[in-house]
Amino acid sequence: MPPEARSTRRAFTLIELLVVVAIIALLVSILLPALGRAREQVKGTVCSSDLHQLALATTYYAQENGDCLPLIPATPLAGGGGGAPYKQYYQLLRLWKYVPGIKTFQCPAAREANSVKSYPLIPGTAMDTHFSNYVLNAFGNDFRGPVQAGFWPGYSMPDADADGWIKGLYTEYWFNDWGAGDDAVHYAKLEDDSRIPQISGGPLSQLPRSNLVVTICDAVWETLTPRHFGANNLAFLDAHVRKFPRVEYYDHYNADSDHKKRRDHDQYGNRPFYSWGLSAGPYVVDGDKIP
Repeated sequence: MPPEARSTRRAFTLIELLVVVAIIALLVSILLPALGRAREQVKGTVCSSDLHQLALATTYYAQENGDCLPLIPATPLAGGGGGAPYKQYYQLLRLWKYVPGIKTFQCPAAREANSVKSYPLIPGTAMDTHFSNYVLNAFGNDFRGPVQAGFWPGYSMPDADADGWIKGLYTEYWFNDWGAGDDAVHYAKLEDDSRIPQISGGPLSQLPRSNLVVTICDAVWETLTPRHFGANNLAFLDAHVRKFPRVEYYDHYNADSDHKKRRDHDQYGNRPFYSWGLSAGPYVVDGDKIP
């Protein structure tokens, strides 16, 4: 190469390299939040699909079980009978036939404070770290009877840890347990003495407005904040899924103030979300009226 040609070449200076690096860093800082948001949006879409499948599964269950929706038993009380909290993990057993995959029961956005695993359902007990109402217990009759009888397809004997909790078999979704309990009846009374059907274990055909009745949703009780950009997904008995901010499905912020300010009721006055669509109103399930 002639000397005069070599003299025309020039390397990047340090300042130019730093400018290029700074531009790349700026672009990355702009793109990363957008990528993170897109990733979370995908998780919300997966969650919505999961809930849609599970809502369909509840109707399939009812069709094969005398029109009755799957019952969620309650934790036994000291004096007998049953009461809250309710055993959400029962839905793994009830619905596995129709949705045979554990991932369908676990919202991909459920992590840390937004997971049922972070919430002590029974404070002050050894069960704090086991989220016991959402996980299947290997040493209880809930496991031994149905699983060993072949009710649990794909599992002969799931692995359990030293405390008897089956690894990985839990649900991150909350199933509507309205009216549930070991001694549950098919109906509950409203203030005006009319009767409304229960959702847990109740007859599907007697729920008057399936498009308003919430059957499954993100675990709204056991998580600290909504999972999807300040909102949670709620699935209805007709299998459609909608995303709601917390104040629109459980307005606890105004619980002790003027009830007229509450925003968690349906068009018939039923509130909060677990009683939507169960009555023509104007009375709400807890006895409060909304004009």
